[in-house]
Amino acid sequence: MLKAGMGGFRNKYKFASNSQIGPREDKPMKIYNSLTRGKEDFNQLTPGEVKMYACGITVYDDCHIGHAMQAIFFDVIRRYLEYLGNKVTYVRNYTDVDDKIIAKGIELGCNPLEVSSRYIAESEKDMAALKVRPATHQPKVSDNIQAIQDFISGLLNKGAAYISNGEVFFDVPKFKPYGRLSGRKTDELLSEDAPGANKRSPHDFTLWKPAKPGEPAWDSPWGRGRPGWHIECSALANKFLGKTLDIHGGGLDIIFPHHENEIAQSEALNSCKFANYWIHNGLVMVDNRKMSKSLKNFYTIKEALAKYQADVIRYMILSFSVSSNVNFSEDNLSAANKRVYLYYQILQQVDELLSRHPGEASGKPTGVPAIDSFKNDFTGAMDDFFNTAKVISTLPALFRAVQEVLLAKRTSEGEKAGILRQFRQNLGAMSGVLGMLDETAADYTGEFKSRYIRNNKIDISFIEARIEERAAARGAGDYIKADAIRKELTQLNILIQDKPGGGTDWAISA
Repeated sequence: MLKAGMGGFRNKYKFASNSQIGPREDKPMKIYNSLTRGKEDFNQLTPGEVKMYACGITVYDDCHIGHAMQAIFFDVIRRYLEYLGNKVTYVRNYTDVDDKIIAKGIELGCNPLEVSSRYIAESEKDMAALKVRPATHQPKVSDNIQAIQDFISGLLNKGAAYISNGEVFFDVPKFKPYGRLSGRKTDELLSEDAPGANKRSPHDFTLWKPAKPGEPAWDSPWGRGRPGWHIECSALANKFLGKTLDIHGGGLDIIFPHHENEIAQSEALNSCKFANYWIHNGLVMVDNRKMSKSLKNFYTIKEALAKYQADVIRYMILSFSVSSNVNFSEDNLSAANKRVYLYYQILQQVDELLSRHPGEASGKPTGVPAIDSFKNDFTGAMDDFFNTAKVISTLPALFRAVQEVLLAKRTSEGEKAGILRQFRQNLGAMSGVLGMLDETAADYTGEFKSRYIRNNKIDISFIEARIEERAAARGAGDYIKADAIRKELTQLNILIQDKPGGGTDWAISA
């Protein structure tokens, strides 16, 4: 049974989905396949199993929001496939040998592998903070040089590659389907390092590079050197997942040349289809312009998390479809921040009521349409190419319905509890897959308030003192003073909340 939030709500109420529902034969999942440029039924190589590879990070600096976007989308895809009852073997690599890493090592005056090791550790912290689960395998290139060399040797033996002055190239003209994924014409298919004196064709690309002074290098049958970028992912996918994958993914910006070259290498070696489905996520735009260091609109994950909680970033990213560009703007983040805080405030009220009426969800219809249909609405949207944007678009109506239940005057608390337990269970299915609204509500709202008063330099003792003064004024019948204190705090976006059973709390006006 799948626990909400892939591990529970971290409090005594751990709401779970009814069951792992398993792959459904009556309504197959649809995936947009970049290779065929259309939506297709998802048919696995082996029923109940999914083999998935997504190109990982080149680790030469702190991860940015573009890395977060790709990681979050494929994290959600993996979670949903598991929610359906599949065993998912997910591989996401680290490119720790690369020209950019070498340049960073020179800049810092240290070994390039020390640079990559440092930023792998930072990347793992960032991803954990975003609630991105580790892949089944997260191989580093430097740990798999032998597998890469074996792959290259296989291509040479098949005549699909050649050696020229100590450099090994893939012979592109010999692979007739080249360009099938990107849809580019022959004159548009030049590799990123074309032209080259050692190449037979300007379309050819490097599999193995000769060593240069100061660069990481390994002995090989073709001389000391290091692998090219494209061969790394083909070799790692082959090692950890086999000759044919169910799903291969990455960003739209690496369809060509990287994924085009992966197909060529893998299919030339193995004489079979490399991946049945290609999924490409969109790019991150900042205020409708592509995120770029040169434009000074570059956000690291650390910078984003310093200002916003992980749920906010996940909510904003997942409110876009997988293949569309994400506009990472302050307006979008601020709107997501307010919306997520509102949902957690409602969840906190729900949890407080349920704490007074413990029990188990019945699994029966509640009579509240938005609650009863939510789980089916969720799976229906996710079955349509992991449509997280559609899922998120249903949340306002769902939470409005929950608020109506909480405020209903003619419904007893016991009846409300029965409805809200079922809501929590249905929401748990979504929370576990999307990796949001899965935290203890009181903890989330507490952290939100702490961030607000810290960022706005408000002294919490001032708030508490004013609340005590207001309580004393009310006790003395001085309602004019009590109202004045309320208005004073409202000007700071601090809302006073008098509880029905006595006592006063406060919240931020979102």
